[in-house]
Formats: sequence, C-alpha cells, structure tokens
Amino acid sequence: MTALSLIIGTGMLAAGHGDAQEATCGDGPVKILPDDTLSRIASRCDVSEGALLAANPSIDGSGDLQVGATLRLRTAAGQGLADRLNHIGREANDAVGRIAGQVGASAQDLLDRNPDLKGRLERLGRRIGLGDGAEAPSLTLSPDHGPSGSTVTLTATGLPKDEPLLVGVGTPNTAFQVLQSARTSGKGTLDVEVKVPERQGDTRLVFVLRDGDAVKLTSKPFRIAP
Repeated sequence: MTALSLIIGTGMLAAGHGDAQEATCGDGPVKILPDDTLSRIASRCDVSEGALLAANPSIDGSGDLQVGATLRLRTAAGQGLADRLNHIGREANDAVGRIAGQVGASAQDLLDRNPDLKGRLERLGRRIGLGDGAEAPSLTLSPDHGPSGSTVTLTATGLPKDEPLLVGVGTPNTAFQVLQSARTSGKGTLDVEVKVPERQGDTRLVFVLRDGDAVKLTSKPFRIAP
C-alpha cells in the first residue's frame, strides 16, 4: 500500500437532547449542535446539503460533524479545484474502508484481493500529492457491546506517525462529541481506552478518530446493553 494510507482518512458527552435547538445562521459559519446532521443544518439555515458539502470539503457526511465546531454555509472565495480533488480522493478510500467493513475484511485485505482497484487508487493518490504509507488505516473496538459507563478499547493501525488525534463518539451518521485527545505512536498505531457515555434513548454508538482530512475512521457500532 502506498499513497492510500493517508487518504482515508477529555470531555464528557452531554446528554444533549435538552440543549439549545437553534443556532444562528446568517451568512457566517454555523455552530454544530448535538445530534446534528447535514439535513438538519441545511433545513435550519435554508441552504442545500450540496452547498454545505461544497463549502466544507473536509466533510464527507453527517458522521464527520463535530459538536461545537462550525460549518461554512457558502463556498469561500478562492476555494479551488485542489480542495475538491483531495476531497474526492479521500472519499474514494473511505468508501473502500466502509466496503471492507461490510464484508468482514480490512481495507488492506480488500485492496490486496483487487490489485486493479488498488493500483487505480494509488495512482489517484500520487496525482493529488498525498503521502505514502505502509498500510490502510483501520479501527477496531473491543468489546462491541456493554452498558453505559463500561470501558471500550479502541485499536487503530496505519495512521500518521506521532500525530495528535481527536477521539469522539456519537450515534451513527450524526455529529460526534469529542471525548478526549490522543497521540499515535511512532509506528502509526493507537490503543486508547474510553468510557461508554450515558445517552438517553440511544442503543447504538460509534467511536471515531479524526485529524482533519488526514484521519477519518469510524468504528463498527457499539451496542448499549445492560
């Protein structure tokens, strides 16, 4: 694996459901609220989801939204083709990771079994100037179910070496809340323990690792069970 490795990408989680339901839109950036989605923000601010994605090339979907961060509502002047090409490249490899998870394999295994796809994605990575790496990033969690307050171990490989990351949690396909910060090892790995937060009415959560566009990893769902 070469250029693709970098394509893929302590605060308590508030109960959130009773927080303010509105955030000022106007023409400037809008603050992301707990449980926000692109659809909710688009409706609240009278813009299209496509416009939000175009104005925020690091966002691929609602799962990339970070509670408390801001989104641009309109494309900034000078935001050019390079941003969009990088976004497309990262989208492509992120899709590989999602497909691999669905078939029970790692992204690296999937690419090794499909050398033509691997070659095309590597050439795309070199074209848009992304760095080389040893393996495709992956994230696993253990255990995959348990009660609120229990401890989950997140294990990731194929990450940028010795880099800070944000560790977050949220319901699938909604904005995530940052739990804590972490740093990858000199080998590009990460092992971190996090607490399963209390969430009213939620039975599934996903844990995420984020570092801008460099790292965008989402775990398989964790099932909250007594």
